[in-house]
Parts: sequence; C-alpha cells; structure tokens
Amino acid sequence: MNEKNTNPNVDKEKLQFVQRDEKIFDKKFETKPVGYFKDAMIRFVKNKTNVVATVILFTLITLSILIPTFTNKNFTELEPRMAFLPPRVPIVENFGVLDGNVYIENQQVLPETIDPETGLGVPNQTRYPSEYIVMDTLVNYEIGCSEITENCMGGLVNFANRETDSASTFKAPGSFFPELDSNPTITINVSEVQLAEGSSFSVLVNDGTGNYVSIGEVEEAGEVTFSVLDAIENPDDLFFYPTELRLLFENSDQSDYVRLENVLFTFDGAEEPLVDASGYDLARFETLDGTGRLTRFEATITMSSFEFDAYGAALGDYRIANFSKSEYEKIVEANSGSCNVIENPDNPDGWYLDEGCPVREVIRTSEAVVVDGVEYVSYEVIMNYGLYAGYDTVPYYLAGTTNTGRDLFNLAWVALRTSLLIGVSAALVNITIGIIYGAISGYYGGKVDILMERFSEIIARIPFLVVLAIAVAYIGPGITTLFIVLIVSGWIGVASVTRTQFYRYKGREYVLASRTLGAKDNRLIFRHILPNGIGTIITASILSIPLVIFTESTLSYLGFGIGHGQSFSIGPITFSGVSIGVLLADGRAEIVSRPYLTIWPAVIISILMITFNLFGNALRDAFNPSLRGSE
Repeated sequence: MNEKNTNPNVDKEKLQFVQRDEKIFDKKFETKPVGYFKDAMIRFVKNKTNVVATVILFTLITLSILIPTFTNKNFTELEPRMAFLPPRVPIVENFGVLDGNVYIENQQVLPETIDPETGLGVPNQTRYPSEYIVMDTLVNYEIGCSEITENCMGGLVNFANRETDSASTFKAPGSFFPELDSNPTITINVSEVQLAEGSSFSVLVNDGTGNYVSIGEVEEAGEVTFSVLDAIENPDDLFFYPTELRLLFENSDQSDYVRLENVLFTFDGAEEPLVDASGYDLARFETLDGTGRLTRFEATITMSSFEFDAYGAALGDYRIANFSKSEYEKIVEANSGSCNVIENPDNPDGWYLDEGCPVREVIRTSEAVVVDGVEYVSYEVIMNYGLYAGYDTVPYYLAGTTNTGRDLFNLAWVALRTSLLIGVSAALVNITIGIIYGAISGYYGGKVDILMERFSEIIARIPFLVVLAIAVAYIGPGITTLFIVLIVSGWIGVASVTRTQFYRYKGREYVLASRTLGAKDNRLIFRHILPNGIGTIITASILSIPLVIFTESTLSYLGFGIGHGQSFSIGPITFSGVSIGVLLADGRAEIVSRPYLTIWPAVIISILMITFNLFGNALRDAFNPSLRGSE
C-alpha cells in the first residue's frame, strides 16, 4: 500500500496490508477440462430448436427402418379392390373427418332411379351401389347438356341442314297404324323459326299407297295442328298401310333452322298417341340423308353429388364374370363349414351359399370346355371381398391406399428408407472422394492444386441435364444411372471446403513444428490439419446429404431414377423400387381428385429436408472454433 494518502478525508490509520506475511501459491482448478467435441456438444444442446429437429430427424430414420421390418404388410402384393381408398383414422372418424368416405360429384342420375316422393335419384349402381351412398348427403341438380342421350332430357331440338340449297328428311322412329274411322292429327309446338325466302319446313305422312305427301308447312313460331285426312285424296287407304311421320326441311340459306319443343301424332279417342316426341325422343328422329343435322338446346341432365363409403364398397359384394371352377372349389374347401349350397328358386342355373362364405352366389356356369383331356368350367359369381381377403374388421389406412391397393402410410416409410439409403450412400461416396481430393489439393498446393482445381471446375461446368441424358441414353433409367448422376459432380462441394480448411491450417506453427521434427505427410494431414478443420468439413458433409436425397427424389419423380418393378439388395435386406420421388410421381396424376396420395409423401420429405438442414446448421455452429467456450 502506498504510504502517501492521496485523499485527505481518509484516515490512514484505518488502512492496512493484507496477506503481507503469507506465501501465495497457484491453486488447482476445480473445474474439469473441456475438450473440443464436448464443448461443441454443450453448444449444440443449448439450442432447443436444434435438439427438437435432431430428435425428429432420427425418429424419421428409426421409423423408416423399424416399420418396414416389423409390419405384417406385404408391400409387393396387389389388392386392386382396395385401390384409392381415402384416409381413415380412429377417433377422428367419429367427427366426420378422415372417416373413409369420399365426396363424389357430377355423376349422372339414372332417370329410372328417381324416387317420386323425394325426387332424388342415384347414379350407375355398378360403380356406386346405393347401399354405400350416404343418403343424407345425396343432392341432385341439373346442368345443361346438348348430347343426344337418354339422360339428357327436355329442352328444344333444332332442325337444320349442313349445306345451303339442300333438303333433308327426318323420320320419326317406327311405323304406325291409325285406328279405323279415327281422325289422325299432328300437332307441332314450334319455339323458334328462321326461314329465308325459298326455305320451308313440311310435315309428311304416307298416303296409304307408299307415297309421302305434305299435310302442311310450319311458317312461324307457336302451336300448329294439321289434319292428316284433309290432306290425303283417298283417306281410306291410310288405315291399311303402315304410316310414318316425316319432317322435310328445305333451306336456301345455311343459317335457316326450325326449333321444336314437341311433336304429337294422335287420333280421336286414342288412349296413347302414336308419337309423343320431345327432348331426347324428338332428337332421335332419323336423318334419311347425310345433310340433315339435329342439335339440342336448353336441355338438362340430372346430376348427383354425395358422400360414398369407399371402404364398405371395397370390402362388400361384387360381381365376377369369369371365376374359375378350381378357385371356387378351393374357397369352398377352405370354408367348408360356411359354404353350404342353398337352392335359388328364382334361378335354376345358379345357387346361393351361406352368409359366411366368401362366395355369396353363383349366378350361372359356363359350358364345359375340354382342352387336352382337361375340362374347364367358369362361374359367374357374386363375391364378398372382405371375407375373401380375410379382413375381420374394416381396416384403418391412416394415409389411404395407392392405385395398387397398398397402405400408403406404411409404404411411405419403405420409400423413405430407400431414399435415405440411396441418398446417404451417394453422399458418403461424395464425402469420401471430396475429403481425399480436397486434402491433396489443399495440402500440396502449387501446380498440383492448379491442375486439380481446373479439373474440378471442368466437371462442375458440365450441365446436370447433359450428364443425366448421357447416363439415361447409355444405361437407361434405374439405380445405376441414379448413382452415377448423384456422384459425377456431388463431391466438388465437400472438396472445396476441405481444400479451404487445409490452406487455413497447413501454415500454422504446430504444423511447421511437426514437419521440422520429421513428421510425414500422412501424419500432418490426418493428425494435425484435418482434425482442426473437421468441424467445417462435417457441416458441409451433413448439409450435402439432404441435397442428395432431394435430388434422388426429383429424379425418381421425373422417371429417371428407380421405379416400380425395380429392386436391389444389400446383404439380407431387399429394397423395393419405391422411393419418395416414386410416390410423388404416382400421386401427380391424381393430384386433383385424390390429393392425399401426394400429401403424406410430401410431408415426410419436407420434414426430412427441414430437420436435416437444422441439424446441419446446428453442427456448423457447434463446431465453429470462434465460438469455443461460449454458450
């Protein structure tokens, strides 16, 4: 302590020396030394986002290994009846969401199915059986149509010619015999008329002698009635010869037309008219020459929208036209206790079977055909697919099924396993090549570095599509082509990072000291330089893995990678030709009507890319030497 008191207000008697007579020694550190990797791990776990991303990433990887290994699903077996089933999830289905129902819209209603009380009809029963339609959701509505079909009803029919100065005869279907002493009349309801001078629209009937005579002409819009007897010279002949109704259209201008609502051909006291044609029936008038043209206006067709129980329809009864006798006998034998024959009194050619039998009914059997002494007989049957395929209960497909009937949820994990294997394998090859190449280039420098850098630049400048096109042209799409494309230039990024790290550390004092002491190049590279730059190299390597996986998915999506029907084996494990890219390609064609085929694979690949990048960024921060000792 300085004897001089610089502050006059402080009493120097109160000041004293501390530890003046004690010997002070260095004290031992109470904390344990922290190594480089432990320090990096401490920084890694401090970022909770990185930890969560890492957990999710390794969970995905684990599931991609475990689910395909332990699931009892056969991923190669096809079940066409179970194709394109929507997602069905337990508990959630009770709220009307993901309940296995699909919303069907714009389906033509069969007129004969329309209920007179409710006014509602259903579509084709072969495709959408009514027992699987959720009737509470059934809605009918009408849309405009112009087709000459039975379901297109009502509206107007336009009579015209395709050519100018031509005449066309339109014949009503069938021949008619008016009753004796009746007064046949023809009533035409005309909606619109456009006839230039010299054009005409006439009504013709057979006069009883085989000749067709005009009984009147249509000149303006409105309802007009013609008496057949008044236009025929010998009316008695009319009742002894089949009569046909014809309409003759003669035009002098191509824009001429006559638009009719209906045509009625009847006679006094008739319970039913000979002809009562409107809408579709009127549009069915036959053109006796090639120039006549019939088109429809303001017609409507009844359509329906509804929710459909896709699972019930898939597992329910369906008709098989050709079912082999051997297959039938095999099913009966396997279900001998529940496949007893029950006579069908309404169909002597067939029979029923018990309720628990997969074959519900045999409708008929074909005639026996003998080939090489063997008799072949086929059955037309009604089969219950749920019993036939062994489904005890309605299954849950959490992500729906593919076009081949496979469980998309499980298949996506198979696809992820394949994508990960290909991506990681290609990335490891690229990392190995990149580290070796970059280490040599950066360590030796000089001419070696210049030559190696120019070579890598040439490889990097080759367009990706050129490499892809050459590989596909010479090898064809497949796993080999995929690996070649992923490896040709995939190592250059890691090589560049490694080269930079070697330039950074090869001139450090500890490296020069080691070289001075006689250390060889191998020791300098692998013991002194590479370990110091390993953090940055690891980060670059990890970040290259998701890029390779995404590239593989893209190539498979475009059809240049692996695909259905391809497989490869590594040891005892066989990998199918299904990757995330393949699933996305399959779902592309159904993206509008069945978006769930794309959503689940897209979610998996998106989470994989995000978590892989977060994991790589976390490693980058953890191995950053400038952050050593910080938290």
